[in-house]
Amino acid sequence: MMNFIHPDCGNISICNMDSKRQAKEIKSIVGYMPGDCTFYDNVKGIDILRFCAQMYSSSLEQMLELATYFEMDIQKKPSELSLGNKKKLSIIQAFGEGKEILILDEPTSGLDPFMRKRFFELLVKYREEGRTIFLSSHNLSDLEKYCDRVLIIKDGKIVEDIDMNKRREKQSHVVHYVTKSGEEKTFSFDGELDNLIHQLSELALLSLEIRPATVEDEFIRYFGGK
Repeated sequence: MMNFIHPDCGNISICNMDSKRQAKEIKSIVGYMPGDCTFYDNVKGIDILRFCAQMYSSSLEQMLELATYFEMDIQKKPSELSLGNKKKLSIIQAFGEGKEILILDEPTSGLDPFMRKRFFELLVKYREEGRTIFLSSHNLSDLEKYCDRVLIIKDGKIVEDIDMNKRREKQSHVVHYVTKSGEEKTFSFDGELDNLIHQLSELALLSLEIRPATVEDEFIRYFGGK
């Protein structure tokens, strides 16, 4: 999407612009956060943010507000920072540009639970402002909770396209039971739970679990799970 690597075939259109031919124009409306945070180790965080503000014509004041929000010590150099604090610096750099589209690759890895909560509160605020956010993550519970749409990609192809709003309206369940005779079964169920309970009551059950189906269940289904 950012035109750092080139596709063998196909094309990507962002706001009616071609990702290859109009990469420069696209970068002017996109805030990007890579999965790996790499900075000049011997430059203070404040200098990195000042450089980003000048390069992208962004607001340094907004970046400093974000640094306060994420409790970031911008007087330290990246070589002095933990993985989580390097992530904060990368988040501030991407968010501080005020772009209408955000592309975020594994943004919460390394963040503690409190900072992850703050991160998503800010993301929800940006979404309500009308920004479009692309989020790549293996933390599937985050996708379940915050995303409007989830794509599962395997071998470079989209194998599942989930509308999370529709999914929440019509919640399916995963059922697992073991009978006293040793029969064990796991299956998905989309109907009325009352009918399910009635059917299961005819079995001599040793154990029973009924839980809401998750994005993780879909993910496991495509990557070798039962």
